[in-house]
Amino acid sequence: MFELIKMDAVLTRYIPFVKLLSMLEQGFFIPKANLFTDSWEGSLHLFNGEKDSFQTENQLIAAKDWVYVSCWYLDKPESHAMWNSYGQSNDSLAIQTKQLDFKLAFMRSRIDMHARFFPVMYQKPSSAYNLYDGKGIPSWFRDEYKVSHPIFNHLPLQLFHKHEAFSFENEARLVLVDNDATLEKNNEKSGLHFSIKETREMITKIILHPNASAWFEDTVRKLINDTYQLDIPICKSSLVGHKN
Repeated sequence: MFELIKMDAVLTRYIPFVKLLSMLEQGFFIPKANLFTDSWEGSLHLFNGEKDSFQTENQLIAAKDWVYVSCWYLDKPESHAMWNSYGQSNDSLAIQTKQLDFKLAFMRSRIDMHARFFPVMYQKPSSAYNLYDGKGIPSWFRDEYKVSHPIFNHLPLQLFHKHEAFSFENEARLVLVDNDATLEKNNEKSGLHFSIKETREMITKIILHPNASAWFEDTVRKLINDTYQLDIPICKSSLVGHKN
């Protein structure tokens, strides 16, 4: 059963500094699922080395070329494990928004695609077969949607499930299916962007890495306050002094 995320729920992304620059200059980016480094994404039945009987491996690869995924940490407190995994250097940070602000940014960016936004459910390999119960996933945006192949209904479901070893990520995902999705050709886009204006407005807070230097803090503050003249609170991590 998919649980709805409250509109005031805090969403966090742990990112390197360069991704913040990219967001402010080009808009929030949502990549294609096949650009993820984890090749197991969307392959529930391969957790234990078995072949997935619901589609061929080639079909899965082709379908992931047309599905976009944005991953968020769903919790207000900071996570030391997330800093270790995604704060790849002391010059990294976390951005925060709320689901309401995130959804408004999506809608105002005029991305007219079938969208789903739910927490990830973490599974043992042995339980993966029970997930195909014929139930659909409620829509976050745009109810009417036609797909060219049933896999574009199954793949979003699979992308909301991960191996239980990743449960520390406490992840919520936005999953979008391109309106032109097909298994017959490749998608030339690497992903899609929110508008620059909506991206800047949806960020409600920036948290600096626990071991961020004074130089890095000063750089981020000048970038946000002086260069872009944005009124975004910039805070030091509550985990200052805790080494990775």
